[in-house]
Amino acid sequence: MRYRSLSIIIPNYNGEKLIEKFLPSVIRAAQNYSGEWEIIIVDDCSVDESAAVIKHFVSSHGGISFYKQSVNRGFSATCNIGINHAKGEVLFFLNNDVALEEDFFGYFNDHFDDSELFGVTVRAFAYGTDRQIDGIRRAVWKRGHYRITENLFDDFIEMQRLQPPYPSMSVQGAFFFASAEKVRDLGGFDELYSPFIFEDVDLAYRALKRGWKVIYERRCRAYHQISVSIKKVSTAYKIRAISIRNRNIFIWKNIHDRSLILNHIFFLCINLFTFRRTFYIGLSGALKRLPEIMRKRKEEKKVSLISDRELIKRFDEYYSLSAIKPSGDV
Repeated sequence: MRYRSLSIIIPNYNGEKLIEKFLPSVIRAAQNYSGEWEIIIVDDCSVDESAAVIKHFVSSHGGISFYKQSVNRGFSATCNIGINHAKGEVLFFLNNDVALEEDFFGYFNDHFDDSELFGVTVRAFAYGTDRQIDGIRRAVWKRGHYRITENLFDDFIEMQRLQPPYPSMSVQGAFFFASAEKVRDLGGFDELYSPFIFEDVDLAYRALKRGWKVIYERRCRAYHQISVSIKKVSTAYKIRAISIRNRNIFIWKNIHDRSLILNHIFFLCINLFTFRRTFYIGLSGALKRLPEIMRKRKEEKKVSLISDRELIKRFDEYYSLSAIKPSGDV
């Protein structure tokens, strides 16, 4: 067996306590991997003692490198720094608030024998519990947007007696493997989404529309202290406005089906009369980026091989789920 070289990329912002708590489990898991590995930690201009904590780990363990940005630029830009420095054939993107089981890296390697594979998303639980929070990612069109937050958990797999590999409609940005070559072909994470939210969905969706695959590996088990990283950066109000902005960026850039776009516009108009301030702030933020969005939309249309509807249809037919309903009444 040929073990592919692995680069573990960890973005960090004001995570001194999280690094102390969770990085030891990542190091142990990496040391149990039979192939070459490296851990790359990129700090997004933290103002706490993150740098000192990370440097301690660098000096105490081999295989860890540390890069620090001079200005705060958000998740996408921070991960892209890691991508630029990564030497591995496979990249593993990991939040700083996640613990890994010791055998975590024992199951991804063989999947990349498939030349069409883009990424592998993993099984995750809420930290300190046995409650599964991430599994097979499903996309549903509802009220003018893709909702890619629904999961098919392992009880569904067992009930349906499904056999691996299990296709997924996206990855979970807190922990996923990806082909380094394909990530670079996609240009890495799109910094239009900075500081955070939807950049992982965007990356995976663009890969799927090029005909590449995303699969779910249930034997890779992670434990996520949910939303700790984002809450260190922003208030709930700001997070909501950014989410609205980035959902619109995603649709305008990546959805090319005419009827789905019309459906999106219909619900966009309805939301104009809800008088929610976060909606107006989010929409305004997306409109300010419209020229760049449209430029990238044109580029994506050129390289897309599979339509939006066909992606959903293939996925739902594989799992015997309901087909897409562009009316929004899902």
